[in-house]
Amino acid sequence: MVYSIGKVSVYETEPDNTVVGTQDGVWDKVEYLHPDSVDRHAKGEENHSRRLGYGYPIAPETAPKTVLWKSKTKLPPDYAFGNNEIMLVSSRFRDLVERFEPGIHQFLPVGMYFSKQDEKPFDTFYWFVCCQLIDSLDPDHTTIPWRGFYDERMEDGLRRGRWHINAEAQPPQKDVFSLKAIGDRHLWRDPYWSRGMVRCSNEFGEALRATELTGFGISQREQV
Repeated sequence: MVYSIGKVSVYETEPDNTVVGTQDGVWDKVEYLHPDSVDRHAKGEENHSRRLGYGYPIAPETAPKTVLWKSKTKLPPDYAFGNNEIMLVSSRFRDLVERFEPGIHQFLPVGMYFSKQDEKPFDTFYWFVCCQLIDSLDPDHTTIPWRGFYDERMEDGLRRGRWHINAEAQPPQKDVFSLKAIGDRHLWRDPYWSRGMVRCSNEFGEALRATELTGFGISQREQV
């Protein structure tokens, strides 16, 4: 089955953490590695931190480099923090991804410190940038309406429009993923449907469960 990857809490009370430089605009410096190759939605994103969630590689030197993790008793889980657009992950998750799709996605290193006074990081985590976009919903079985013109393409190659769910519809509208469109790929974002979520193949989802990586939650989706 296809899965959506999300974050779950591993502590009853989450420890404080801070991306160093947030108050000084460190996120505003984030830029795409190939800005002329991104689609119109990615280009128009004014919140630079969200650029990590558009499916395009980031210029490594522009990403934040340091996080303060303010607890020595509650160490960071494998999915340390994020909102699924921003994903700070461990080397264990990086190694799993590289096992399935070597060299496709980005892992931008982040030094993890307990305090600003520490001389060296206690660990290195990574901004996970999923660098694969797939038009992955099956239009014949998905019951979510398409807002726009599905068969019309824009200059950037994307379809005109997107899937637009009505959360109050009865019966509930559903997304159904196309195994034909996904092929043998394992991790992706869909440019037309909840782009902020990373989806994964059954094989990757089962491996994620088997390795017991902490902080990750996966939910099963329909497929044809």
